[in-house]
Amino acid sequence: MRRRTFDLLAVAGIFAAYSMTIRLALHLDLRGSLLGGAANTVPVVIFGAIARRIILRKLFGKPGAIQLAAHVLLCAAFVSLSYGLLIVLLGLFDGEGPTGFLVRPFSISGTAWQSLENVTTYALIATLSYLQGQHGVPATPYVDAMVIGGAIKGTRSLPEADDPKVMMGADQADAIVIAPLTVVSGDDAEARADTALSRYFVRIGDELRPLDIDNVVSIGGADDYAEVRTLSTKHLVRVTLAEFAKSLDPAKYVRVHRSWIVNVHRVVRAEPAGGGRLLLHMETGQTISTSRAGAKLLRDRVI
Repeated sequence: MRRRTFDLLAVAGIFAAYSMTIRLALHLDLRGSLLGGAANTVPVVIFGAIARRIILRKLFGKPGAIQLAAHVLLCAAFVSLSYGLLIVLLGLFDGEGPTGFLVRPFSISGTAWQSLENVTTYALIATLSYLQGQHGVPATPYVDAMVIGGAIKGTRSLPEADDPKVMMGADQADAIVIAPLTVVSGDDAEARADTALSRYFVRIGDELRPLDIDNVVSIGGADDYAEVRTLSTKHLVRVTLAEFAKSLDPAKYVRVHRSWIVNVHRVVRAEPAGGGRLLLHMETGQTISTSRAGAKLLRDRVI
């Protein structure tokens, strides 16, 4: 589901929930319930969108203490501003006209209840923002230089977010960018090794940081996604395993299973798993079971 469609459905759901709750709890007529629903929905939409933008663009990749402090401040601002706009809208909707516009704050108990509701709403918005960030944070428009196969290529604009070579990370809303490969002369194996990607870029907050592909331990595939595991972290990327394999050096990376590519330099040991298969123990402590064909590829490397 596209983000815009999800947002529209979420707004409609919030409006319907508020309107129905007001109708049942306060026994207002249809017009009053709809106006009350709109007054409660508008602040959530406006300040929720601002909060989500800040979370996605400014907080990802920051230390935990900074994120916690920022969320406390954001939540306080969201609660205060939402409450202020709510009572203004209620005064506007309840007034008889421009001359009858009067803003009345809630009672102490009503304010406390509304504040609790806003805190809960902010927590939901923050959670959805992080989930969205794991799968769809927009990539930075430009990268000054891409390092491929140890050589620096010229400046280029990045592909659009829908391009399969722009992949969204999981741990820190990472945008992993694979630059295009250029085949050089020579036989296929040498050409592929020469053009294999030696680095890719990880987006952390507003920064793009290079990550050496040699630090990748394994890549697991599932449908249109792949999970890239390094020695210290992992990223969920939006690209198929077959597409990923095309940009890797076959001398270092072997597809040992239809769902797994491993860095042979990061295999600690391999043991028989029965049926001609192998069980690989990786440097991260991860164990990967190969297929028979994958095991054969590894056994062909035995000297």
